[in-house]
Amino acid sequence: MSDLDISKINHVEIKQDRVIKVFAHGKKSAIRFNREVTALKRLAYIEGIPSLFSYSPTHRCIAIERIPGTPLSLADHIPDQFFAQLRVLIENLLLCGVARHSLPARDVIVQPDGSVGLVDFERCSFRHFVGDPMWWVASKVAHFNLLRLIDSYAPVQLTYDEQHMLYRQYKWQNRYRNIRQWLQR
Repeated sequence: MSDLDISKINHVEIKQDRVIKVFAHGKKSAIRFNREVTALKRLAYIEGIPSLFSYSPTHRCIAIERIPGTPLSLADHIPDQFFAQLRVLIENLLLCGVARHSLPARDVIVQPDGSVGLVDFERCSFRHFVGDPMWWVASKVAHFNLLRLIDSYAPVQLTYDEQHMLYRQYKWQNRYRNIRQWLQR
């Protein structure tokens, strides 16, 4: 890894009851820091979202509640109702005006009681006003990422319409990728 790559990595310290996250210095670190703080404030008191204990804009550091459990990507057992709970959690985020840009399995936590937790909100969008066209796009992306995650871990839990929508999205992604590769040649 080059020195440039190392400077872009956030420092995360996991303690018994909290997580301390120090954002790396770089071009967009202040933006990512502000997004995470804003998201955690908007999502305060939602079950499965870590509480924001404190933050320092000067040091770009936050202290948040530690959500106990295992990342979905490492979980041995996923309860039957887990993805139904994840759907509700994502809808609650959207109702609060927060849409994640992606939903990697490492950010989805399977808690010891089988409930869902969600961490890492530095890459998200916010609803600024009713009818915001960018919000419409962001919420569609959030739904797509949720369905893609369910498709990876529990495809039988997708409805026919959801499977069909994913198929169309995958088809468009492949077309876009092929066009981009062709243009690069």
